[in-house]
Amino acid sequence: MGHKLTELKVENFKSIKSQEFDISDYTPMVGYNNAGKTNILESIKWVLQKSTLKIGDFNDPELPVIVTAKIDGITEELLENLNQGHRNRIEPFLDQETLSVRRIQPLPTSSAGQIRLEVLNPQAEDEAEEWQPNPAGIDNAIKALFPDPIHIGAMENSEEDVSKYKTSSTIGKLLSEIIGPIEEQYGDQVRNALKGLKDILDADGQHRAPELTTFDEQVNGKLDAFFPDINIKVHVPTPELKEVFTKGTIKVYENQNELGTDVSALGHGAQRSIQMTLIRHLADLKINDGEQTTTTLLLIDEPELYLHPQAIEILRESLKTLSTQGYQIIFSTHSPFMITEKDVANTILIRKNQELGTHKRNSLKSAIPTVEQDAQHQLTLMFALSNSSNILFSERVILAEGKTENKLLPFLVDTISNRTLALNKCALVQQGGSGNTKKSMLVLNTMDLPCKAIVDLDYAFKHGVSDGFLQADDPDIAACIAELALLAPANGITLDNGLPTNKNSSMSAAEAFALLAQRANVQQNILNLKAKLQAQGIWIWTKGTIEKHLNINGKTEQAWARFKSDIETNGIEATLPNDHAEVRACINWILN
Repeated sequence: MGHKLTELKVENFKSIKSQEFDISDYTPMVGYNNAGKTNILESIKWVLQKSTLKIGDFNDPELPVIVTAKIDGITEELLENLNQGHRNRIEPFLDQETLSVRRIQPLPTSSAGQIRLEVLNPQAEDEAEEWQPNPAGIDNAIKALFPDPIHIGAMENSEEDVSKYKTSSTIGKLLSEIIGPIEEQYGDQVRNALKGLKDILDADGQHRAPELTTFDEQVNGKLDAFFPDINIKVHVPTPELKEVFTKGTIKVYENQNELGTDVSALGHGAQRSIQMTLIRHLADLKINDGEQTTTTLLLIDEPELYLHPQAIEILRESLKTLSTQGYQIIFSTHSPFMITEKDVANTILIRKNQELGTHKRNSLKSAIPTVEQDAQHQLTLMFALSNSSNILFSERVILAEGKTENKLLPFLVDTISNRTLALNKCALVQQGGSGNTKKSMLVLNTMDLPCKAIVDLDYAFKHGVSDGFLQADDPDIAACIAELALLAPANGITLDNGLPTNKNSSMSAAEAFALLAQRANVQQNILNLKAKLQAQGIWIWTKGTIEKHLNINGKTEQAWARFKSDIETNGIEATLPNDHAEVRACINWILN
């Protein structure tokens, strides 16, 4: 897409105290209800479309509302497509194809005339003169770049957007798309029809309806008694072709009924489906359009509302098409179907608390530069679509190493806390091996998403030191490695740099670590390692693996189903007489 809104700073608007947002062509916003996502959309609309704010729109009524927007991509080619007047208003304030504007309402009692639109002047030498207030014609010049945004609310009735012509409504946009071709094809025919209508209804029509003439004569006969020198004629104005389209609407035909009904007769679900279908059609029309001289902001609260999953995916692709064809899409959502793996980097995580008000967490786009280049594998894995929904819609993330954790931890959380992972606002993400732990945690921490990891005992020895969680000369690591050296000869364990390996070994590395965990003289050392890693957000299974604590033989669906059945039938204490306290401790640690 060409020019677009790329940065937004909102100050003192509703639940937003002061926050900056990066905006892309297609920007999902994710957050819980009442986090302030709609307020962000409304602030975007306000900075581009002037209106007078009320006291409820001010976070602090003693301070001004200020919304600053940065517009990028105003190229020479774009300027050439604007009329000269608009170009003259914009060009002096450009800085490397960028224009920055801000709208300010000083107080809730301010009049419309006191609301300022200021433009950043890159040539200003004095900082006090950096923002130039209300340059002549700048509002209209900016509207030439960004016409009135289309704002589609979440819970409001969709009837008006799909049935009443406005320049800012979906039906209005669609009708605007087809006025040109109709006028070209049928213009003369329609104008002749309208001319015939004008001849009949116009006050000066050549073939004026006799009923109108009779009415004029009767009224004028009475008017003459009051004002002898005045007479009147009924005048019924005939619309121009474009005015005819302003009456355009949608009629609904159900079950092949020949009598159409108004959209208002339908339920919200049907209205929303029609609304989103029109948006999809608008996207199809835009595919073949030429050079865009304007960008329309499409601001939508929960576009997936009332739609089934397949329809949501169709809608998502339609909105993404629009985002490449002269529309910039910014929306709030509670649906993972609206966000693909490619969209995760630009997704804004919205939160709200007493101290900060509505605020954002760091996006993946800002987190990636802090991670080494070779982290791409786990980033791709972590944010695959199956995981992205969990991560983006949660308050904390649990990184798990194996299949058993992925299968049984949600069940154990529900059993022990009486709340599902989702109700605990917790996401479980399966990693592709514990070697990814450090970098995965780094990305999540950079995104300000609290995270913890659950790993097998071998992590402490294979990665604990290299990941920086344990010291190279850790005495507990040394004690365990010394014990492994004693165990190896008698148990057919092959060691590589002091650690068990599967190569040329009669006992697997996992079995060797489980055997180590049983040795009484190193159990305190293992507990010490557990405490050190737990303090840094990593839980290790002190018996080697989760299967050892749950008394499960094998990583199969049958073994997992049998374990669940035992818990549901006998309870956790009876099923795990020796390990239920450890398992409870793990679950409680996850949730706190």
